[in-house]
Amino acid sequence: MSFQCEDCFTGIQALLMNRPVQQALMLEELRKSVLEFTENYKHPLLEATGPTVQLTQDVNVYSPDFFMNAPDAGLDVSMVNSFFIFESYNGPPSPSSTLTNSGYNLKYRSIDAVEVLMNIPGIPVYWSRNNNQIYLGSIPDNSYYLYMRYQREHPLANTVNGFTSTTQILMADTWQEILEYACAMRVAPKVNLADKKTELHTSLYGDTKFQSSSGIEGAPGLIFQRTSQRNRDQATTTRRLRIRMGRV
Repeated sequence: MSFQCEDCFTGIQALLMNRPVQQALMLEELRKSVLEFTENYKHPLLEATGPTVQLTQDVNVYSPDFFMNAPDAGLDVSMVNSFFIFESYNGPPSPSSTLTNSGYNLKYRSIDAVEVLMNIPGIPVYWSRNNNQIYLGSIPDNSYYLYMRYQREHPLANTVNGFTSTTQILMADTWQEILEYACAMRVAPKVNLADKKTELHTSLYGDTKFQSSSGIEGAPGLIFQRTSQRNRDQATTTRRLRIRMGRV
């Protein structure tokens, strides 16, 4: 389900016509590529469920770390998959006490849409993010419990020279080829292969017609053809139920 940086080295050099490339350069461009692709695409190995935490009454702004697992503290939250709040605030929700476990998912709204609720006490209904802080609206009128499911930033991806040859890349194995193309595209101009950059970009993102038509026409690239685990799961879901009547 994952691979190491060094697994990409051979593929990167092959894409660059076996031009000698310093390992340090490949590692740094791999790091940048991982940072880019884990920001906008879902990766199960980076997804986590935070602890159930208790809000502070009359406080509606929190650091993302408050909702994250301790090992993830300091990493950015690339995306929030869900925010579940329990309606009861009499004690921590317990699997053995289903009567106190009712609740619902907070809905995302832009900060300007939540602004009016951030000064009105009540049980929060919406959440927003501004200046890398989590805002809730309404402002909690009691110490409600909630937890967040999120995708964290890839470890070390935002640290210059943070990757080594044995750094584990927390992406599915099927992304290895994409990373090799992305890294080779970044390296190409630095090893006097500037013309190769356009070819690699087309292989990765699709031809000019595909890019200019927002994917309606032309030939797609490697990224477009890569389906996510979530899309594959949804493909197996029954979207509509039809009642089957027995014969009399």
